[in-house]
Amino acid sequence: MAQASPPACGRGGAIGHRPPGPPTRVGGPAASRWSFFADRDGSAVVDFAILGPTLVLLLIGILEAAMLMLTQILLQTAVGDAARSGIVGTGRDGMSRTELIRQAAERVGGTLLEPEKLHLDTLVYPSFDSIGQPEPFTDVNGNGTHDAGEPFTDVNGNGSWDTDMGASGAGGPDAVVLYRVRYDWRPMTPLLRGLLPGGGALELQASYAVRNEPFPGG
Repeated sequence: MAQASPPACGRGGAIGHRPPGPPTRVGGPAASRWSFFADRDGSAVVDFAILGPTLVLLLIGILEAAMLMLTQILLQTAVGDAARSGIVGTGRDGMSRTELIRQAAERVGGTLLEPEKLHLDTLVYPSFDSIGQPEPFTDVNGNGTHDAGEPFTDVNGNGSWDTDMGASGAGGPDAVVLYRVRYDWRPMTPLLRGLLPGGGALELQASYAVRNEPFPGG
């Protein structure tokens, strides 16, 4: 009995195997568009253009805030030095007492504080409790405020009733004196000045109260 011959094999040697055709093309218009959007060349420049101004403003703001705090610290130190200079009641090196007090306040600021923007004044009070208090008066009509014609005690001797009884001057022996400094502060950078209302101007204040030493000479 004759045996059936095996089926013919293709060129690949496997039954039913089709010979490889031409390579399939990958890409086309859709792939080209995707390649365009996936290209990251120049993205760092775009990111910096968006975030750069914000980072610059943030750094400027941090710098200005630090300078503002430093100025406030210098003002407090300046008014303390001025008070310690005036407490003894005498001048030195040919300077008056007032000049000595002013010089002590300006010396602390150095080159950071502009002298023409530094305002210093001193007020004399009968006691520490009276600092910032109005002059005593008789409330005739009982409305809680001083009205014209109501009698009052002219503590500072200026001939009128004042909401603050402090008298201008550096005071005599054992007098209570309040030293006050004010400084007109503005941001250093023109950019921040242009962004803030009023150019970012602020009036910084510091004060220091002392009792004068019992120096001779009144």
